[in-house]
Amino acid sequence: MLLRAALHLNRLFSTDAALAPPKLRNLPYRLRHVAVPAARAVVSEYLHSTRCLPSSHADSIATHSPRSLFSFLAALPTVPCSLPTAEFPALLRRHLNFHPLNELPFFLESIGGPTAAPPCFNSIFLSDHPSLLGAVAALAHFGFPWSRLGLLYPGVLLDMPPDLISTRLSVLEARLHGLPRAAIIAACLTFPSLLEGDLSDYDLLIKDIATTFIGLGPDLRASNDIDAFSAVCRRMRMFYDAGTEFGSIGGLVGGSQRVFLELGEKRIAERLWFFKELGMEGKEMGRFLLSNARIFDLDFSDVVISVPRYLLNVGLAEDEVDAAVGKHPYVVGKNQLENLARVLRAMELEHRFLEKILAGGESLRYLSPEFVLEDDSYDAEVERAFLDGMAKVMVDRKAQFVDKKLEFLKSVGYGENEITTKVIPVINSTKDLLLERFDYLLERGVEYKILCRILRVFPKVLNQSKDMLNEKLNYLTEELGYSLEYLGCFPAFLCFDLENRVKPRYTMLWWLQEHGLLRKKLAPATVLANSEKRFISTLYLVHPAVPKLWLECFSSRIHMDYYLKNINQHPDNI
Repeated sequence: MLLRAALHLNRLFSTDAALAPPKLRNLPYRLRHVAVPAARAVVSEYLHSTRCLPSSHADSIATHSPRSLFSFLAALPTVPCSLPTAEFPALLRRHLNFHPLNELPFFLESIGGPTAAPPCFNSIFLSDHPSLLGAVAALAHFGFPWSRLGLLYPGVLLDMPPDLISTRLSVLEARLHGLPRAAIIAACLTFPSLLEGDLSDYDLLIKDIATTFIGLGPDLRASNDIDAFSAVCRRMRMFYDAGTEFGSIGGLVGGSQRVFLELGEKRIAERLWFFKELGMEGKEMGRFLLSNARIFDLDFSDVVISVPRYLLNVGLAEDEVDAAVGKHPYVVGKNQLENLARVLRAMELEHRFLEKILAGGESLRYLSPEFVLEDDSYDAEVERAFLDGMAKVMVDRKAQFVDKKLEFLKSVGYGENEITTKVIPVINSTKDLLLERFDYLLERGVEYKILCRILRVFPKVLNQSKDMLNEKLNYLTEELGYSLEYLGCFPAFLCFDLENRVKPRYTMLWWLQEHGLLRKKLAPATVLANSEKRFISTLYLVHPAVPKLWLECFSSRIHMDYYLKNINQHPDNI
């Protein structure tokens, strides 16, 4: 989850902008190449002369809203082919005289925000929102890039008076004395709470920012480059989001300058995720990684380990490893070092491994490719069973899809073994979707060991959408009153059809309880695992007339709601 969040850091507010602009089929072909520049100039002129916006605001809005310009042009009536190119701007002006421009989409796109206006915007004119324009003016005057103001939307732009914004910026400038404005702007864009909240609540954050920027050397401070300062702030935020405490980063920058100045955000996210999966506490993670910055230089992706051989080489107790393998046999076999954290979670050994490397220094060699290559032996029998199983799978499946499914299974802790080859044909989706559903179940509170067991016994669970999984989990916990731990006893619950099996059967039982015909509460394993014939036999033991009622009124979801209304009015009919 942390990795996916980092990969989307630079996509904030960009969903709409990534869409293809509308086609200009209403314009003659010879006008299309001049249409957008002409529209940009006319819209800027309109916003300044007609709508009385400052010329700098009008130019910024028109310059940074290409999609809105295309939409404006596409909405024009069909332009005749005979229209001279020189008269096209005049045609646009005449159109605006009778069709006022909806300024909000232009503005929101120009600042990098979402194009859909919030409900509080009940007017198409920016001049009807003076506080918004005032906030923008205060930020632009300080030096904030117009196209990045969307990072402060809606909190700062809609909720803060312009005077308060200016005051906060002045206080920040005094607190971060000696740093250029680019540093202050970058900090505010990355941490909007510096403008939104009480600065006294963020003393440690402000101190950390100042110490970090100073610790990264004079070249950064002298650059006055917003992009450079923003890159540092984004990396700091990644550590904070992982649980690192405010005030703890600045003092560690000296030995880890490269992490903030050169290292890719993806690599930082991968390492934070890795140690989070191992169970390291967030407040310890930043200190540990920045004190042992060479961890970021280790490449896990192409290094192959063999379980359990690797864990024995690390020094975990043999009886402990053997017991874990016996309990979780699907982890055995080859895997990538980058998947080690989840292999250990699947085996419930992540904390034991973490103890081995917490000292840092030499203990980090266990994560190096050199250590793995010292003993690259593997179990030939496990390897042979895996290759035979994969050969059978490949006969019926397209190789590229099989490879992606195998990648997914290895990423959650499964090794290259026979069990894995039996799961692959059953799961049907892309690697990303499977991983998304797996992580969602973890986020909902399903234990990792239970989820791995479900995947082994009932792999079809992950063929369902997140919405369906959410409905089933909600029904189990809210309607039936069971905790998610019950899935460890009855994982098949997630496989049953909610609308055509689970709800009808429980609605029948609840109706019987309501009318005093059933006093004993039946567990889901009893209610759902039985066949239709066995379930009807159970109902017959309650009352000989109940099976008829079930077949006529409850077994079909289509008729159930209708019959419930009538039956509740005439309970003596049974």
